[in-house]
Amino acid sequence: MIWMVEKKVFQLVFNLGFERVEIPVRVKFEFEVKEGNLVPDSLTKTMLYNKQLLERRYPDLDQASFQASIERKADNEIQKHLQEHGYIAEEK
Repeated sequence: MIWMVEKKVFQLVFNLGFERVEIPVRVKFEFEVKEGNLVPDSLTKTMLYNKQLLERRYPDLDQASFQASIERKADNEIQKHLQEHGYIAEEK
């Protein structure tokens, strides 16, 4: 059993119609590896981005929807990272 800690920064791009916004998001994720494979349900993640700036600059932005988009993007990036490094089998 080995615990892995990975850090990744990705750009989340939003097209607001009148403006295209690129938001850097830093993700730290931890997971357990046993016999070279990800242990199910061991993955945890922490995300960091400048939420206050976004709320101030775009007060009409639906924060719940925005947060859900960031969560989806982070989950996709983590999944891709785990597949690329052989911790989980690629989806078909």
